[in-house]
Amino acid sequence: MLVLVMGLPGTGKSFFAKRLAEMSEMVYLNSDQVRIELGLRGRYSSDDRQKVYAALVGQTKGLLNDKKSVLVDATFQRKKNRREFQGLAKKLNCPIAFIRVWAEEGLVEKRLAIEREESDADFSVYQKLKLDFDPLEGDYLDIRSEDGKIDRMIQQALDYLKLAYED
Repeated sequence: MLVLVMGLPGTGKSFFAKRLAEMSEMVYLNSDQVRIELGLRGRYSSDDRQKVYAALVGQTKGLLNDKKSVLVDATFQRKKNRREFQGLAKKLNCPIAFIRVWAEEGLVEKRLAIEREESDADFSVYQKLKLDFDPLEGDYLDIRSEDGKIDRMIQQALDYLKLAYED
C-alpha cells in the first residue's frame, strides 16, 4: 500500500505521519529528509522541489517493488506531484490512500515559532503555500491536528486505511 500524507508546514503532518508509519509498519519517507540528503536544504525553487519529489518517487518505486508498504510525508502542494504517485501506484497495481493534515492557524503559528530540526518553514512560508496550494481531487481523509490528540488522529487514519486497502 502507498499512503501520501500531505498538508502545510506546522500542521503536525510529520509528527502524525511518523507515528502512523510506525503503527502500520510502513516505510516512512519524508521530503525534508530527502531534501537534506540531496544537499538542497534551504533551496525551494520549483526545480529543487521537483528534484526532491523525483527522488521520493524513485525511492517509493523501489520499496513498492520490494513489496513494502510506504508512507510518503510531504506538502504535496502541486497536483502534478500527487498525480505522479497515483500513476506509480496504478502502474504497480498498488492501493493508494491520501490523508491531508490541517490545523487551526493560531496553532500553526505557535508551532512554527519553534525551530524545527529538519524544516526551515516559518509562518510566512505557511501563508504563502496556503494561498498557492492546488485544490485536492478525489477521495482523501481530512484530519484536524490538535495538540494532545495524536491517538485519535492515528485511529481515524487506521480506520480509513483499512477501508481503502479493502477496495
